[in-house]
Amino acid sequence: MENTTVPMLPTLIIPQLNSTKNYTMACFAPNMMITPGIFKSGNDKPHLYAFTLFLIQLTVVISTTRLINFILQPLRLPRHVSEVISGIVLGPSGLGRAREFVGAMFPLRSFLPLHSVAHLGLIYYVFTMGLEIDLPSIRRSGWRCFWFACACTISPFALALVSGSTLHKMLGEQTNRAAFVIFISVVFSMTAFSVLARTVTELKLVNTDIGRLTLSAAILVDSFAWIGLSLAVAISESGGDTLSAIFSIASGIIFYAVCFSFIKPMMDKLSNKVLSGKEPLGEFEETAILVGVLLSAFIGDSIGIHAVFGAFTYGLAIPQGPLSASLVEKVDDFVGGIMLPFFFAGNGLVMDIGSINNLGLALYMAALVLVAALLKVLGGVLIAAAYDMQMHDGVSYGLLMNSKGVIELAMLNIGLNRKILGQKSYTILVIMSVVLNALVTPLLKSVVKPTRGLVFYKRRTVRWHDPGSELRIISCVHNLRDVPALISLIDCTSPTKRTPVSVSAVQLIEFTGHTPTMLLLNNATSRGNKYGNHFHAQSVAVKHAFESYAQHTGGLLVRTSTAISPFLTMHEDIITEAENCHAALILLPFHMHIAVDGALEVTSHPAVRSVNKKVLELSPCTVAVVIDRGIGAISNRATALHVAVLFFGGPDDRESLALAGRMSNHPRIEICVVRFLSRKGNTSISSFNSDDAEARERYIDEQCLGELVQSSTVAVFDYREHVVGNTEETVELIRRIELEGMDLVIVGKEQGLMGSTLTAGMTEWSEFPELGPLGDLLASADFGATSSVIIVQAPLNGGGVGDSTIIEMVSDRRDDPARISYDLR
Repeated sequence: MENTTVPMLPTLIIPQLNSTKNYTMACFAPNMMITPGIFKSGNDKPHLYAFTLFLIQLTVVISTTRLINFILQPLRLPRHVSEVISGIVLGPSGLGRAREFVGAMFPLRSFLPLHSVAHLGLIYYVFTMGLEIDLPSIRRSGWRCFWFACACTISPFALALVSGSTLHKMLGEQTNRAAFVIFISVVFSMTAFSVLARTVTELKLVNTDIGRLTLSAAILVDSFAWIGLSLAVAISESGGDTLSAIFSIASGIIFYAVCFSFIKPMMDKLSNKVLSGKEPLGEFEETAILVGVLLSAFIGDSIGIHAVFGAFTYGLAIPQGPLSASLVEKVDDFVGGIMLPFFFAGNGLVMDIGSINNLGLALYMAALVLVAALLKVLGGVLIAAAYDMQMHDGVSYGLLMNSKGVIELAMLNIGLNRKILGQKSYTILVIMSVVLNALVTPLLKSVVKPTRGLVFYKRRTVRWHDPGSELRIISCVHNLRDVPALISLIDCTSPTKRTPVSVSAVQLIEFTGHTPTMLLLNNATSRGNKYGNHFHAQSVAVKHAFESYAQHTGGLLVRTSTAISPFLTMHEDIITEAENCHAALILLPFHMHIAVDGALEVTSHPAVRSVNKKVLELSPCTVAVVIDRGIGAISNRATALHVAVLFFGGPDDRESLALAGRMSNHPRIEICVVRFLSRKGNTSISSFNSDDAEARERYIDEQCLGELVQSSTVAVFDYREHVVGNTEETVELIRRIELEGMDLVIVGKEQGLMGSTLTAGMTEWSEFPELGPLGDLLASADFGATSSVIIVQAPLNGGGVGDSTIIEMVSDRRDDPARISYDLR
């Protein structure tokens, strides 16, 4: 027996019974676990100590993974790709070729604790995968989902069955042929559900038919893959003993039945108690469940179907709800950020590209993987045609079902450890997994596109020629603090049967690693849907608030929905919803709320500000940014709500007037319109010239002011005109108006041709340029405003939708001396 010992350590000889093979063994004493410190005499090699070496390995692996992930970030590849590449860099195909590096960083004696930690992380990760799979959703998906899943599973599975024996012979690996063929068939046909869920979210397909269909089908395919894996492992572990394989498979079925017969009812009862609020989830219950993961993994490993299958089955037995969400939050960060990178690094450390000495064999195996991927796409197209769907949807489905990820690599690692795969086949399959991800990702972004709504629709502004037409509003909610102000502003628009209002309240949730994946398959606010305490409670509260208000208000229709996406693309959800609903107004909460001292503080995620900016840039309709300083419910007020409109002119200010016009119909609102006139400007409109842009704007401004006076039914309507000469006088006048006790101030984002001279220089010290000069002034802490503020922006590509009607009227009546005029003074 050959013994390799660590310097300064005694050698421990462990005899190998009934074996004539030579073994390489590293032995060390128990007192070589933790270093006594580098300052102790003779202790100049702290990496010889087991725990110290483990900490060094952990730091190197995570640092390398993060560095490679940062380098590959522009390619938008899944994170596990960079983790596998980091393992290749550190393994025999990279730095591992240097014996000094391997001897110091990854000696043989360190592989046992390294792989133990890696597999512990894998067990808990697979457990969370089981938590995120909602089996009842499969039954709700119907036969179409079943046939789509079959189309993307049967053809690659059949390809592997036909070519598996030939491939096994070509590889020349000493593994069980039947287990190899079944295992390869599973790998070719499987889909990574977790990677697919993130891809569907990033491509804005969550609320589309193809997105829901793909996620549901992926659950079926992954369930089939786990069954196939357990079968392959059982056959391999039996060593050709058929009876042993049968016992292993039967034991797995019994274990599955026990989990769903005894464990699931207990978990259902605990989940219902937590959901009803009768009993919070305590530390004892959480610890007991997490220990149960280890026990399930032990049973799965003992009966010969592998530990990960036991953990996965145990996760399936826990119902979707606050219980599962709480467990995912407890486990996800530590497992995904610390332990799982060790597993991927371990994949790379045991993978040697130099072992591929037959290029023809490698190309043949790579071709099989690519053909299997193409068969998935073809299967999706055929089933789409059978259901009279577009070919584009079939291609999209097939590409999405080619998503590869963590579970596939975990299965490959299991295949290598259980002697189902050899070194060459393992290396080729890992490389092809990375390559396939690199190929599919850009194809998905270019081919898979959600069906967009109409880019253009008629009513995109609040101001409209028919005052009795329905006003459609998109109300965006980031957190519960946004809801009272949004409902109050909707109430200000005076919804009645004669002037109806339709509201689409969209709850915006950031898609992160903590977001329950199955939330993508179901609306978080739908009846019977139970998720984590945070998501469920907030969703129910938002829905209840809007629907309760709608029940007590005539002429109001409310629809609530949930949009889940990263902040980077969240604006697309808002814009798409506005296009689909043909909205005239989008209400955006400001990213800051009032604090105890009266100042504004950031309470939402800082990225909410970026979302608002993008919506303002790309919105197809009018946008109103709401700065809430405690507007409160109008019905609960002892006095009327005092609203001031600061009017300079231009499309944005005209939309402000139109919004005030809607508010003027409310019996408990008093409107004050303050018009700012330039001392140097010419306010006369006696000589209209449609070719003169400034005269044109002045005329439209006059018409809009006249329309507001004529249509207003409010008992108290105050109209004022003030002549100012510069920016300082403008700021001082706004300060006086705000000090009059206004509850709400409405301003346009931009002030048109005439107003720009009265606000010149304000943007030079702007803190919030997206609000425009006046919005920034009223939001700044230095100005000290106490009223709530609405900053209105007309659609950039169609702010004059209502203006064209006025211009046409003016052109037709240019020579008519009896033009309509209004006495506004």
